[in-house]
Amino acid sequence: MKHLFLITVYAVITPVLFAQTTEKNIPIGGSLQLKNMHLWRGQEVSDEVTLTTDINIQDRSNIFKFGIWGGMGVNGNFKEIDYYASFSQSGFTLAAWDIYNFSSGVDYNNRQAFNYSARETGHFADVSLAYQFQKNFPLKLYWATVVFGRDRGVLNEKNRYSSYAEISYPVKLKNEISLEIGVAGAFALSEGKDITGKKSKAHFYGDSPGIVNVNLTLSKDLNICGYKLPISIMTMWNPEKNYANMQIALNLIYL
Repeated sequence: MKHLFLITVYAVITPVLFAQTTEKNIPIGGSLQLKNMHLWRGQEVSDEVTLTTDINIQDRSNIFKFGIWGGMGVNGNFKEIDYYASFSQSGFTLAAWDIYNFSSGVDYNNRQAFNYSARETGHFADVSLAYQFQKNFPLKLYWATVVFGRDRGVLNEKNRYSSYAEISYPVKLKNEISLEIGVAGAFALSEGKDITGKKSKAHFYGDSPGIVNVNLTLSKDLNICGYKLPISIMTMWNPEKNYANMQIALNLIYL
């Protein structure tokens, strides 16, 4: 895994350096987003005002993408850096993420960014496959599985291959407002054990299989003095955790 990380970073950085010396038109993108909090797959990752950043590079056909995503809470409690690669074509998107949340106070290794030992790492590797139906039926199907890292249960014995499956559908409303409706469930492909050694169906997203994310997201591009400011408001319910919350996000910069 460590070698894979170094290869990915090399693949991202080398074209950027090459672009500086040859002045090629390399398609580099990035974004800066401000949120009142950070919600992800039905989980409250950060409860403080959060800034998220992304820098990526794509091929000229927009099929392959490599990037680095980061998040930081304004109080410094939430800190995360992720590395990702994706392949998109004909409505399909295959993606792999190396996710490292090194926030203070977590109960796993948050001090060794290059430790990829299965029993010790604070990272987890997530592989996903999505399909967006084309033309007049824009239904989206999404599946993601944690294939490595901190998804080994309380006894730290073996990977549970926790999986997240979501179905979502966008709807165009009046005044250029978009509404997306989504429902997702989560479960473990491999049963683990609880603290007493008994079999457990707990997974990365909760204590039992079930619905972990029901969400409604309103999106609109605001026009302020000629500047386009995309804004989204997501209301999320998590029946498995008996939890609900709302996230507001402003895309301050999008390259």
